[in-house]
Amino acid sequence: MRHIKILLPLFLLVLVQACSPAKKAVPVSSASVLDDGKIEIVFLQMNDVYEITPNASDNVGGLARVATLRKQLLAKNPNTITVLAGDFISPSVTGTLKYEGKRIRGKQMVETLNALGLDWVVFGNHEFDYDDLSDLQARLDESKFNWLGGNARLKNADGTKQPFFKNINGQKAACPDNTILNLRDADGTNVNLGLFGVLINTGRKSWVEYSDYLANAKMSYDGFQGKTDIILGLTHLAIEDDKILAGALPGVSLIMGGHEHENSRNVVGKTIVAKADANAKTVYIHTLRYDKRTQKTTINSELRKIDASIPEDPATAAVVAKWEKIKMEALGSAGFDANKKVTDLKTPLDCREIIIRTQQAPVGELVNKAMRAAATQPTDCAFFNSGSIRVDDILTGTLAEIDVVRMLPFGGGIAEIEIKGSLLRKTLETGTTNKGSGGYLQLGGIRYDETAKQWLIADKAIENNKLYKVILPEFLLTGNEQNMGFLKTKATGQGTATDNADIPVLRTAKAGDKADLRSDIRLALIAFLRK
Repeated sequence: MRHIKILLPLFLLVLVQACSPAKKAVPVSSASVLDDGKIEIVFLQMNDVYEITPNASDNVGGLARVATLRKQLLAKNPNTITVLAGDFISPSVTGTLKYEGKRIRGKQMVETLNALGLDWVVFGNHEFDYDDLSDLQARLDESKFNWLGGNARLKNADGTKQPFFKNINGQKAACPDNTILNLRDADGTNVNLGLFGVLINTGRKSWVEYSDYLANAKMSYDGFQGKTDIILGLTHLAIEDDKILAGALPGVSLIMGGHEHENSRNVVGKTIVAKADANAKTVYIHTLRYDKRTQKTTINSELRKIDASIPEDPATAAVVAKWEKIKMEALGSAGFDANKKVTDLKTPLDCREIIIRTQQAPVGELVNKAMRAAATQPTDCAFFNSGSIRVDDILTGTLAEIDVVRMLPFGGGIAEIEIKGSLLRKTLETGTTNKGSGGYLQLGGIRYDETAKQWLIADKAIENNKLYKVILPEFLLTGNEQNMGFLKTKATGQGTATDNADIPVLRTAKAGDKADLRSDIRLALIAFLRK
């Protein structure tokens, strides 16, 4: 009868603590089994997870289900490692709300992922959404899983740089660029697995600085030579950059990526590049088999749909239920009646990122109309960044207030400005170059004439020196949208005056005035839909 291996759990962190105490190897008994030189390792991959519950429209996703799948995989093979390829601290409806006097800002995600049993994450651009570093630091300190800092560095007030870190029992544990995991099975087969992380540089804050992702990855790759049997990447990059990375580092067997929200599997040379669907609608299960004698790695990658066929893990489900209760109570305190009807949609509202980040969409037209309706003065046009919409779903049937909040979880005020035509044109052109990202602009009252190669408002070409009345999200005036730093504008405190000569007029709602629909884009949309 053929011998069947029994695999033992082993996660020995060799290089660094990786923002968490190292997991110790389980010693192999001196027994009787003979090392056959072959080992199997499983990676359970998620990426871009913003919601802890299943999707409301199709009941797909849900982290309590992923927790069950993880336990099933561990029961079959204790050398199972669960990873998340960036983007989970933000954004979400829950994260924008207050609990115990503070913004939640990803606390619910960390607590749920702790319960799930996540092992490793890499930073994504949305880990840097919040202006206050203390929010991110709190999430780091609360996490029980390990973080790869990759090419991101914490920039101190004096200009010095250091790795991000977790505070553990009064000690700072650095988040490394890479790590080596020593894995062993019951018959004694032992391998060293190198894991590196890198990420996109769009999450810009004054306290974070990035090195080149490719140079950083190559440094990790070179450092693994002679020390590892298998090399893998955990990345949060655009797919084209993942492919460049795979081509430059041919010895990497698998890149588990994030950033795009649709599943994909590409092969570059001998390297597999895999991404699952956002919000754990699907996960990837990668089964790696390594033969030490031939030094050959084979990988089987299965894309698994997370649906009602997978029962919820009770412990994780309890954490999810706790935060759902907090969410509903906080929404009430913020002035939203979560289950109150807004409207019956006559046609489905496509909010998928693959649509709204690449083309002018009906939902964009709808939101722009709502903003213009909330304006205190007539406007020439409106626009907003498509990244404001995060539900990544097709909404149908009855729309409740919770659906509007899910659609626009960031909320935020909307501003009326007067903007010089030359800067308006530059903004529109930049929005076009941002196609495929959240910086792609959804337009209202503006169109591009392909024949004349001109931007038109009311069928007239935009004039450089003319001032146009525009309504847009206040966020765009922070200058933090991709490639749009030139829009940064502040009120001077003297009437409607600003510090930006090309945006001389700025009007916004008074702080805390919920009666003014400009105070929150979600209130403006709800009011417009109810008319």
